[in-house]
Amino acid sequence: MMKRLVYIFNMFYLLGLSLWVGGMFLLGFLVEAVVRIKLKEQPLPANEVMNTIMDIFNIQIIYVCIGFMVVAEIIKLLVGKFSWLEFDQLGVTKRRYVKECILGIMIVLAIYMGSFLRPEMHEVNKLKNDNPTNQQLQIRSKRFHSKFVNIYSVNMILGLSLFYIHGKEMTRFRKTLNETNESN
Repeated sequence: MMKRLVYIFNMFYLLGLSLWVGGMFLLGFLVEAVVRIKLKEQPLPANEVMNTIMDIFNIQIIYVCIGFMVVAEIIKLLVGKFSWLEFDQLGVTKRRYVKECILGIMIVLAIYMGSFLRPEMHEVNKLKNDNPTNQQLQIRSKRFHSKFVNIYSVNMILGLSLFYIHGKEMTRFRKTLNETNESN
């Protein structure tokens, strides 16, 4: 029963991670490029469409993914600590809590983007749209956008690192009984 529980929550962890990293890739590269190209002549509607899409992703979707991943980590921790089953936590990294630290950094960056940086960016965009000739607002808006791109890039690299670590854990080869007997 406990094994199945860990397996199920491991799937939720991978689902959350794949939606998060895949969504960043899909929205950051594909959707933004398509919206900007299709609405090149209308920058205000293009900006509004992208802001709406990114708001939904940065708040609802990423926070659900964070929930999946944190609950899965808590379940694994509790099962490993309180279960009578011996839960073998495969260590493929030199340090013990590397995955958890990477996830923690990703969560902090996502909360910073979704709860703090996004409202400021919307305020600057609103001011920029009201006064399109103000160059300082144009520069400030571009800085916010580049900050978002940089944080997305860092989170994507960290997410891919989690996939790598997780994949390495899943493909660990153990010595079989025959290999153990042959080496003796």
